[in-house]
Amino acid sequence: MRKHGYEGDDDGRVRGGAPHLTGGGHPGTPMQDDGPTYGVGAGGRPLWSERDRDSERIHALLRRAGCAGFIVSAGDAGLFLVTCTDPYPAATGRITTCVQALTRAGMAVAPLVGDSRTLQVRVTT
Repeated sequence: MRKHGYEGDDDGRVRGGAPHLTGGGHPGTPMQDDGPTYGVGAGGRPLWSERDRDSERIHALLRRAGCAGFIVSAGDAGLFLVTCTDPYPAATGRITTCVQALTRAGMAVAPLVGDSRTLQVRVTT
């Protein structure tokens, strides 16, 4: 009987390493020395998936347009929900500025029905 942790174990573990970091046999699990697939976003946030990359792209566009105070979250079927944290976004023009910035970047933008502070955004390009 083999003891856990020796090189050559059937489960791919090697001495001194955690199986999820040293090729534990799980397809798609990054190795310890692999970096984030899509680089690093603002603040050093790793971008592991296309969804992370697209979310970061939306964040970057809003920052460049001067649209502070927005939360970007993943919605259903490839949509992102962009919510303004300002209690009166229409009065301050934040929603309009946000829509213009995202539309100029080639994204499809539509208001979320029943919520005047949230937009549905689909990255199209």
